[in-house]
Amino acid sequence: MSPYVFVLAAVLAVIPILFFYKINLEKLKENPTLKEKYQTNLFIGVGISEAIPIILIVFGMANMETVGSFDELLIPGMIVILIMAIGSFFVLLQRSVDVTKENKEAVNTFSFVSLALMNAIPIISIVSLFMMAP
Repeated sequence: MSPYVFVLAAVLAVIPILFFYKINLEKLKENPTLKEKYQTNLFIGVGISEAIPIILIVFGMANMETVGSFDELLIPGMIVILIMAIGSFFVLLQRSVDVTKENKEAVNTFSFVSLALMNAIPIISIVSLFMMAP
């Protein structure tokens, strides 16, 4: 049960961040002069959406126990890596759709900031899974 708390934290962190990213990216593509406003909206959305995953990470670390074999961590680890890959793929695809030459720099900056924010909790989850290894 305990390894899957970290998987749940990763899923609950990545999916809402992707929604906030998509909404604000579409607005940024329409009006790149308000880049700071859309980044602020993204940061507020990320802060709100990461509250529950952070609580789950703390809960998982408080109840952490060593697993019997490394095989018990393979499935949760693969799920977290899959979530990271899907999220990264989504961000990188959205970065290149309907972008004009004038918007490209703002969209790239916004996308890479979002990519870093999106992968933070899954990386913490992977480290936590390694801490459970025998």
